[in-house]
Amino acid sequence: MAKVWVVAADAAKARLFESEQRSAKDMHELETWVNPELRQPAHDLTSDRPGRSFDSGGEGRHALAESSDVKEVESERFARELVKWLEHSYHEQRFNHLVIAAAPHFLGLLRQNMSKSLHQVISCEISKDICNLTKPEQIRQHLPDFLY
Repeated sequence: MAKVWVVAADAAKARLFESEQRSAKDMHELETWVNPELRQPAHDLTSDRPGRSFDSGGEGRHALAESSDVKEVESERFARELVKWLEHSYHEQRFNHLVIAAAPHFLGLLRQNMSKSLHQVISCEISKDICNLTKPEQIRQHLPDFLY
């Protein structure tokens, strides 16, 4: 019997559901991952303030901009880790079909980190943040009638 996994995710949290039916009426939650770094204010994630520099043509000083957005870096790291775990699980044959419902930006991060083999088992992608819905039935309402 084919297993379908449903991943509901955003940059701060990912939830994994499983079903053995195409209709996913028996969908139940398997795991939840939390990205604690995105639950903190951005200033708590950096070690200190940006440095200061002199103007090239005068005596003025100004603050240097940070080289990257800390929250974006953490989102990318979380997406890479989630995809790596999904690919490992797929190669262990723990599921046959994958449905992903994710916040639009995070869905893009997941896509850019996926291998072709994992991308081929995706039967549906939903560009919507539904991971904070509390019950599996609520998440199921946002999915198509048949998942594969």
